[in-house]
Amino acid sequence: MRLNGTAMRRQHLLNIGIALLILLYSYTAISKFLDQYRFVFQMKLSPFSLVKNFAPLWGWFIPVTEIGIVLGLCFEKSQKKALIISLGLLSIFEIYIVGMLMTGLKLPCACGGVIAFMSWKVHVLFNAIFITINILTIRFSKGERLATYS
Repeated sequence: MRLNGTAMRRQHLLNIGIALLILLYSYTAISKFLDQYRFVFQMKLSPFSLVKNFAPLWGWFIPVTEIGIVLGLCFEKSQKKALIISLGLLSIFEIYIVGMLMTGLKLPCACGGVIAFMSWKVHVLFNAIFITINILTIRFSKGERLATYS
């Protein structure tokens, strides 16, 4: 089956969105695993008891979930589900980041790698961009054959 110009553009945009999400989650998960002590330590500084009290659990659950999303995005059968889980995780992160901004505290971010050096305001924007990419990728996937990276 041959794709027309519009379908081809949609497929390219879909592939780009999936690739960007794979890159984001691969990078952040690996960074969190490699510096897990710092990741957990910084979550223990959080003013939110749900984050602080369960930091050791989140220290494993979050990067394992991120790796799960990456794997889900790599296979056609699981891409739509992985995109929805990804959107949920990004939304939870965005709520947390806005909450941190509202506290006015100057605590470090528990994110992995260079993302940890962003200010909370830049974090909101960065996350909003990836939420938008995620939503657009879900929209582009409607009725389209999804990309396979296996």
